[in-house]
Amino acid sequence: MPSEEQDILKSAVQEFAQKSLLNNLLKLEREGIDDSMVRALATQGFLGSRIPEKYGGSGIDQSGYLVVLEELATFSPSVSALVMLTSSVFAQLVGDMDPEAVRRVASGEAMASVAFDSILEGNTTVEGLKESGKSMTGERKHILNANPDYLISEAEGSGFLYLIKGGIETKEEDQILSFRGIKLGTARVNCSTYVKLADNGKKRLAEVMDSLDLEISAIALGISRGALQKVIEYTKVRKTFDKPLKDYGPVASTISKLMSEQRVLEMALHNQEIEEEKEKLMIKVLAVDLAKRASKYALQFHGGYGYIEDFGVEKYYRDAMGLSILLQRSRSDNQRLAKEIFGEKSGYL
Repeated sequence: MPSEEQDILKSAVQEFAQKSLLNNLLKLEREGIDDSMVRALATQGFLGSRIPEKYGGSGIDQSGYLVVLEELATFSPSVSALVMLTSSVFAQLVGDMDPEAVRRVASGEAMASVAFDSILEGNTTVEGLKESGKSMTGERKHILNANPDYLISEAEGSGFLYLIKGGIETKEEDQILSFRGIKLGTARVNCSTYVKLADNGKKRLAEVMDSLDLEISAIALGISRGALQKVIEYTKVRKTFDKPLKDYGPVASTISKLMSEQRVLEMALHNQEIEEEKEKLMIKVLAVDLAKRASKYALQFHGGYGYIEDFGVEKYYRDAMGLSILLQRSRSDNQRLAKEIFGEKSGYL
């Protein structure tokens, strides 16, 4: 996508965010993303940004998709993560196996969830969900986007990956610190309509998650930009000893350096010449690290006010940390990067 088209798309996302997100950010954090927001995202074509038009999506190219994710994350990381889960993860896993399911999700008619906790660090097994006869029954813990119409999950024992179509009921919601707009919970399943997507569920899920280096980078840079915008505005008006915080060297230099990193990484992310996996992975590792540091400093420079939800700062720190836990496999990424750098398996001890 040419730079001019990127700018037009960027303006469209910002306009949507100003009208539909800005005044609802606190409600979204406390109550979650509701059906009306999902429909609004679908109507604008953002929910199915990367989904091909034949499946009811917008079918925009990769560069435009990264613009959508970054701009949405600047306002609400939860909304941006939902778009990625729908457009990238669900659609990529289902694809031609069930085009109608993809179409319904892209249009906002149905909600989808992907249980990929088994491939996250520290998790190795899937318990509670079993295939018995012609039914899928049991409970599945820790699913993002609780109360879905469709659930992608492995089954206990077989290791197969399934698309479960209906018969899903949220048993309880978990307390979650990050991405509060996307509910996390335990689902009770009793379904006779399901499709096998892959024999080796863990391998397939890992392949998909490892293919999202640039998408996760975009969300990370949206988080850091949102946090830095907040702290720049605050340090201009907040005074100590009758001087704005921005006038103090350590404050100004720290924010300036973080903004410099932000700009350099944004230029790298939106460079349409990026093709090598090594470069994509490098950007992600640095972008996620920047999101954590930028949001941390934004929180600190706000002082006690930073911990108050109404200021809208603490969510960036929570979501930056959540990004590195729920949507990024840090240990795997470090090993992948070490292998690219050294030319052979490295950093595994």
